[in-house]
Amino acid sequence: MQAKNPGRWLTKKEAFGTLLASCADDGLPGLRDELVLRLGLLGMRASEICRLRVGDLSLEGERTHLTWTGKGYKPRSAAAGSAFTTALRRWLDAYTEGIGQVPAPEAPLICPQVVTRWTHLTGVLWGVPLRNRNSVWRYVTARAQKAGLGHVAPHDLRRSAAGILHRSKDHLGRHDFDLLDIQKVLGHSDPATTMRCYLDPMDTEVIDRAADFLD
Repeated sequence: MQAKNPGRWLTKKEAFGTLLASCADDGLPGLRDELVLRLGLLGMRASEICRLRVGDLSLEGERTHLTWTGKGYKPRSAAAGSAFTTALRRWLDAYTEGIGQVPAPEAPLICPQVVTRWTHLTGVLWGVPLRNRNSVWRYVTARAQKAGLGHVAPHDLRRSAAGILHRSKDHLGRHDFDLLDIQKVLGHSDPATTMRCYLDPMDTEVIDRAADFLD
């Protein structure tokens, strides 16, 4: 499916403003989709989001640490900031209310949506894992369409994470995150992969910029 559309690198405003705003005022399904988007923007792959368990979270104050098994059975870790942690706490509170007890560590973190046959009311199938990464695909692409961003795939969120970090600079124009920093966030074994697949393709304006200096 991704091959039919070019890769996207969302700006920070598009990702954390426009896209996440599409989840607001949409109840539990909206909160669920917000978590999926935020996990993608942490650099997680769709398959990893599907496999994430409640016990993979460690909520500490205003920050959450996540640990999981990534591609190639590699241990991965990430940290979620205060806004993400607030959303996670809301989700886990609803999860507890929905099943009548605190979810077990092995319970799936992200659960699918259900639409009742007669009333068409939407809800969440607590404790039921996502069937596969196609579920993540549907959530992400639907939210992007609602936000007016066109086609955005789950892997575009991972690209965007790299791009947002790459574009971040201090007041002197120095990068806040170097190549090895971004490699660590994405969990690549080789920084060449990070550069070749995630950073080089987004720097399409470099030829035009170089022309000013080589004229």
